[in-house]
Amino acid sequence: MSGVTNPTEEYFKDGGWGHDGARWRKDNLTWGYYDHLAEQQVNLAAGAGNNILAFTVVPAGEVWVVTGVSVLNVNTSVDVDARFNTPAVNVVVYHWAAIPLATWVSSLPLNIVLKAGDNMQAWFNPCVAGDDIYAAIWGYKMKVA
Repeated sequence: MSGVTNPTEEYFKDGGWGHDGARWRKDNLTWGYYDHLAEQQVNLAAGAGNNILAFTVVPAGEVWVVTGVSVLNVNTSVDVDARFNTPAVNVVVYHWAAIPLATWVSSLPLNIVLKAGDNMQAWFNPCVAGDDIYAAIWGYKMKVA
C-alpha cells in the first residue's frame, strides 16, 4: 500500500499525518504547552479619567492563550474593560461595571488566542488622579515554527 501509511515513502518523514475519515492528510501544527503565562501590570499614580494597562506584546514564534483576567482599583469604584488588541482591531472581551474599590475581580474562564503582535489591555474608567490600579492575566504559551 502506498501513501503515508508506508514509512518507506519519501514524504512520510515530513510531519504528522492523520485520517479525516475520507483520506490521509498532513496534520496542522500541534497545539501544545510551552510555558505558563502570568503577568501583572500596575500604575500607582493613574491619571484622572481613562487609564490603560497594556500587557506584553506576543513575540514572533509564540502563540499565547489567555485563560483569565483580573483587575483592581484600590481607591475608586470604576468600570473596567479587558480588551484583546491586534494591529487591526481592539475588542472588548470582558466588562466589569462599578467594581467596588479595593476589590479584586476576575473574569469567567476565557480562551483568547494571541499571535505575534497581539496583546491584552485593561481599560479603567473613570479613575481619579492618583488611583492605584492593577491588572493581571494568566494562561499558557506555545512555541510555533
